[in-house]
Amino acid sequence: MIQTENKQPIKEISHQDIYSLYDSWEQLQSWQEVLPVLEKFFEDENRPVNKQQIARKYHACSQVFMLFYLDFSQIMQRMEKQLLELRSRKKV
Repeated sequence: MIQTENKQPIKEISHQDIYSLYDSWEQLQSWQEVLPVLEKFFEDENRPVNKQQIARKYHACSQVFMLFYLDFSQIMQRMEKQLLELRSRKKV
């Protein structure tokens, strides 16, 4: 049995497990380019008074947020499942 310096057994983790977690992480990272658009919209204190323009932008931002929220929720569930599976793996 392979052990750490503290005499703890090491768990068996495959490259596929690592790539799977990395894919989930990359998916979350992909939102870093989109989320600042939402931040800019909601922190803009000098919005035009044009109510139609505000309504259109608000609708567009709400759609982007809903996509983000659904994607984020799914990724978090998948990552939780992956991590629980990795934690329950047999020790080498």
